[in-house]
Amino acid sequence: MNKKALKTVILMIIMAALILGCYLYLSRRNKEKSSPQKQEEKIVTEMTAAQKLIAQAPYMDYPATPVQLLKYYNELTRIFYNESFSEDEIAKLASIARGLYDEELKSMQSDTDYLEALKADIANMHQINFKLYKSDVSPSTDVEYFEHEGRECAKLYCTYEEQSGGLFQTAREVFILRKDDEGHWKILGFKLVKEGDENGGS
Repeated sequence: MNKKALKTVILMIIMAALILGCYLYLSRRNKEKSSPQKQEEKIVTEMTAAQKLIAQAPYMDYPATPVQLLKYYNELTRIFYNESFSEDEIAKLASIARGLYDEELKSMQSDTDYLEALKADIANMHQINFKLYKSDVSPSTDVEYFEHEGRECAKLYCTYEEQSGGLFQTAREVFILRKDDEGHWKILGFKLVKEGDENGGS
């Protein structure tokens, strides 16, 4: 074999190795992109806040303290007023929210009436460009525990920073929670606290 032919063979071997290397690299990268883990990560990234909360709800532990419960409730509230969702999604979110209510509070409204009232409230809030920007729950050290009719109850506050009709405002609400027979804290009632009225809801 002459020198020229040898060079040609060597070049062909190098080219074949480069082509094979590129093929293996691209195949591995495409495989990684299409792997179940990568697909799952992509789906989670593209999910809305409402979809993520709905997907996580069946697997999360029930909030253990009054503060944790109220923070979860506020997360739902923020989604209701700040996000967009389908009819199916709002029905699922409403069911999750109802699951945080005390049976006495739930008995005041059927599931259907609650959903319709919630949808109407959200529509009204959207009309006035209402946005919930921030919510601050009482620290655990400020939660007031008491007993009422043999049931353990808790009282705590939440401050909301909101925008309505282009105006920023702060609202403060008092919540009364009560433990159910399974030891879970449930929302028994809540109301807006007027300025100077720190005994609201007691």
